[in-house]
Amino acid sequence: MDGRPFEGFLEDTIEYGFTRWLVEDLPFEVRGTGNEGTLRDLYDALPGVDRAEIGGTVSIELREGGEETREQRTFDLVLRDRMGHPLFVADLNDSRDPTPEGTLESLVGNGRDIAESNETFAGAFAVTESFFEPGALETASDAVGGGLFSRSKRASFVKLSRKQGFHLCLVEARDGGFHMTVPDL
Repeated sequence: MDGRPFEGFLEDTIEYGFTRWLVEDLPFEVRGTGNEGTLRDLYDALPGVDRAEIGGTVSIELREGGEETREQRTFDLVLRDRMGHPLFVADLNDSRDPTPEGTLESLVGNGRDIAESNETFAGAFAVTESFFEPGALETASDAVGGGLFSRSKRASFVKLSRKQGFHLCLVEARDGGFHMTVPDL
């Protein structure tokens, strides 16, 4: 903005850069490192991305005491398929401050609620232009079953039931590109 053409402004945002990396580069990085199996749900959902919403909301169903309620959760970025179902959400930190533990706690909790309400949901991303505080890394480790680097069947997977869950991914934006740090490709 500020007198700049909108397209130039948009292309300089972390939202645009991350979305482009996610759909154009990540599939090749996953395949090139032989992680199609351990990141199957995420990898299979990538070609389905049809649109990205900046400041998008996701509708979730909550069940408490036999009562069902619907709630909206807002994310910096929501990526959807052609039918409008959420495939991925991302919380973005474009400041120099490290990403704190609370950000990951919120992302994991929201991811669980989305996965329970939307079977298409494949991944939650925390993206930072700084770094992740140790507490944030510990929160991520706890969410995926006690070890970010464990040799489980699915990498960085938050399991909700035998067949249901989502991939939790931590991404650093540096040197003009994006680098997935968890899981380690």
